Amino acid sequence: MINKVVVIGLDGVPLSLIEGWAKEGLLPTFQQVIEGGATGLLKSTVPPTSGPSWSSFMTGKNPGKTGIYDFLYRREGGYIFPPVNANRRDGKSLWRLLSEEGKRVGVVNVPMSYPVEEVNGFLIAGWMTPYSARDFIYPPELYEELKKEIGYYRIYPVETFAEERKEGFLKACDDLLDLRTRTNLYLMERYPWDLFVTVFFDTDRVLHQMWHYLDPAHPWRAGDRGEDKSAPVKRYFQRVDKAIGELLSRVDDDTLVFIMSDHGMGPAHNFIVLNNWLLRKGLLKLKGDPFRWLKKGLFRAGFTLRNVHKIADRLGLAKHVEYKGLYSMDYLMKLVFLSFLDVDWSRSKAYSFGRHLGSIYINLKGREPEGAVPLEEYEAVREEIVRLAREFVDPQTGEPLIGQIMRREELYHGPHLDRAPDLILCPKDAGNIFFGLADFGSNITVDTVYRYSGMHRDQGMLMMKGKPVRKGARMEGANIVDLAPTILYVLGLPIPQDMDGRPLREAFQEEYVHAMPLAYSEVGSSTGSKETGYTEEGEREIQERLKGLGYLG
Repeated sequence: MINKVVVIGLDGVPLSLIEGWAKEGLLPTFQQVIEGGATGLLKSTVPPTSGPSWSSFMTGKNPGKTGIYDFLYRREGGYIFPPVNANRRDGKSLWRLLSEEGKRVGVVNVPMSYPVEEVNGFLIAGWMTPYSARDFIYPPELYEELKKEIGYYRIYPVETFAEERKEGFLKACDDLLDLRTRTNLYLMERYPWDLFVTVFFDTDRVLHQMWHYLDPAHPWRAGDRGEDKSAPVKRYFQRVDKAIGELLSRVDDDTLVFIMSDHGMGPAHNFIVLNNWLLRKGLLKLKGDPFRWLKKGLFRAGFTLRNVHKIADRLGLAKHVEYKGLYSMDYLMKLVFLSFLDVDWSRSKAYSFGRHLGSIYINLKGREPEGAVPLEEYEAVREEIVRLAREFVDPQTGEPLIGQIMRREELYHGPHLDRAPDLILCPKDAGNIFFGLADFGSNITVDTVYRYSGMHRDQGMLMMKGKPVRKGARMEGANIVDLAPTILYVLGLPIPQDMDGRPLREAFQEEYVHAMPLAYSEVGSSTGSKETGYTEEGEREIQERLKGLGYLG
């Protein structure tokens, strides 16, 4: 029998990297888990980004049920896009379900868990928590306890990557990894738990910003001789391996261990600014007054958020932007740079916002505040965009930029389908990334990547180890929505029928599966969702952090 479950999340880590380095002998903890358990790819959400993926992990539901499709959402009544958080999510979290069954839970640093919820145990929020927040720990008194026993607990590091700041960036990552490990060990030993979940988020940041160190063929490496530069990235992951080994040394034989990532990572070459393409095709129209003509002229001349950020980075200022809102608030940025404030919505058929994939929204009457497309023309407009997207080519090479094109109803289902993009464009080359969290972040439609040399991929990783797990097994077809029902299953609890995932029973030995029949609950796990609950200051800080990460500009 399994009495406890430990989940160790590594944001943004592809299985191929871990398996390769483990075979080289660099990651002994991972190698032991691979040899002693089951391993496989883990399909992420569409898009494969941390907002929707961690929301689906914790609920067992697709974005059509959680309502989380990206980092941002369109606020009702306007074309303003605040950041999402846990209040915006529909669906009970795994730790809420376990708490309701009397199980003890411990949750540390899981993205999309702020604002914190009351649980039977403790919860420390992770990424997408405002920098200045002090209410990110439950119970509240745990904040002072950790400060006394561990030191000041931080969610975010104090440096961003640049070549001239590489050592400082890596030291900041090391310091945060050490802090997270000490915190995990203290809480694991200090408090009782049946489920313990922790996420090491900086794995994502390291791979985003240092992928070119692993890839001699990356465009950023064009000037060197192709030498091996992977050492600092490998060293960081060796520290992660050691940290995981310390956590696993605290669990007994009746504990089931999951090591997983919410999505993968691979090389990034170009950003595609979809709103520029929509402008060029006449699907998005700008206002025609003199002020807008001036802003459009400045935009064409290069006065863009991206170029200003490049200058700030060269001056050593951009490293602060990721965590502290030193730039003006988002609304003032929209006044200065070309933005959705300059769009003539009465003549616009479509717009884009969202990260990684090309998310296109029809400016639909009755849904959008200034919708221009009547419902009876909805399908015709979608077909027009599909046709134009098929003709979208790289201006430098003439090669097609768009691969698969998906309609929202082909991907999602649930009560929040209305929040989904109407069309999702996938790049033909996975190294091309759609850049849509800033209205018009660059004046170049297809531009080389900036700040990031690596970007997300569809497949994360999954490893399982414990008594009932088949040793050396290879798992096929696992999806991130499968983890919540699998954890409920092994803890002997019923699975809510409205979960989309399935328990991964193929990872277990036959005798265990026979002894553990499936049980489902007729009671759904929907919670409804509401406005995010961020303060205005909190919203600005999250948006500034996304800008600093290269997500918005």
